[in-house]
Order: sequence, then C-alpha cells, then structure tokens
Amino acid sequence: MFTSPTSPNFPPPSTNPSLTEKISKKVNEEESTLTGVEALISEGIRYHEQGQLAKATECFRQSAGMDSPVGMFLYGVSLRHGWGCKRNENIAFQYLQKAAEHAVMDLNDLSSKVNTSAVKGELIMAIYELGVSFRHGWGCRKNKETAAYFFKIAADLGDADAQNDLGHCYYHGTGVKKDHYLAAKYYRMADKQGCGIMGNSWIYKPKYDKPKS
Repeated sequence: MFTSPTSPNFPPPSTNPSLTEKISKKVNEEESTLTGVEALISEGIRYHEQGQLAKATECFRQSAGMDSPVGMFLYGVSLRHGWGCKRNENIAFQYLQKAAEHAVMDLNDLSSKVNTSAVKGELIMAIYELGVSFRHGWGCRKNKETAAYFFKIAADLGDADAQNDLGHCYYHGTGVKKDHYLAAKYYRMADKQGCGIMGNSWIYKPKYDKPKS
C-alpha cells in the first residue's frame, strides 16, 4: 500500500507493518489526550502492531460504526486486505469512500481544533487509499483518471506516497497527460520527505526546475 512504484508495474498489496508505521506515529504523539472513539482507534492500532489482527479490526469496526472517518479508513483497509477478518474488497471500498468523503469536509475544519495533526494525516491517507482502490480496481471498476485525481489531492496535502504515485502517473501518462516536469516536481516533494525512489536522480536535472513555457 505505502510502497511507491519503481517500475511501470505497481506494487502488490501492502503488508500490515507499513500501515502501523505510518499511522501509529501520528496517533501515539497525541495519545495522552485521546478519549472515546480516538482511544478505541489507538487500542486497535496497538493490537495491530502486536499482530492481534482480529482484535485490531474489531476496534476499527466499532470506531467506524461511531461515524469516525479514521475508523472507517482503518476498517476499510483491514477489510481490503483481510487483516483479522474475511477479505471483502467491495465493502472495503464503501468504507474508504465514506472516509475520503468525510476527509474532504473535515480537513477544512481542522484549523479550529486542538491536537489534530494525527487525524489530519489519517484523513489524507484515506483520500490516497481511495485512489489506490481505483488504480487496482479493489471493490470498484479500475479508473486510472480517478486514481490520479485522488492521488493529486493527497499529494498536494503532503502525503509522500501519493506524491510518488502521482509522479509515476505523470511520468508514464497514466490517468493524466504525460508531463516529466510535473513528474519531477512530485517526485522531488516526496524525496524531501525522505521517501525518494532509488535511481530517480534525473528529477534534479536543471531542465525540470521550471515548466516549459
């Protein structure tokens, strides 16, 4: 899920450690202030890290039922990959779609709240993961254009994986018009976050510093 492509072929589905590496760091930073549904999500992430996937997914299911967009995202990803539950890509897509819809609305409202960096990061990941669903056709019809659309939203909001995937789209013309300047731009953004792709030194060529006039 969170491994960016290094070739025209996209990577296989993710393994569970990469999910918690990205999410738990954000949540644990604010764990002392968590209450209610946030505490339930945090508990689920701890179970996930310990390999108790069934317990983790149950926590995510409960939080999703409490209308938590982060819970919807985590439960959707769990369903998609069959982590501690029967794999169901169709229902997974529905939860990811709901999470992404909430994310678009909620991200505009986060500035008025306290301790929101973890939530913001997870909502952005929900948007990115919806793009992944459209790219692979997980629970929906494959749609390269729609995948690139959601990658761009998440990339512009700072998600490094989305930046790499969008760079890949622009480089190969997948779902968007081929544009090596924009490919270099988004690859550079990911590289600045420590998520650069080996062998991508071409992105720093001077001719990609500015778009063609």
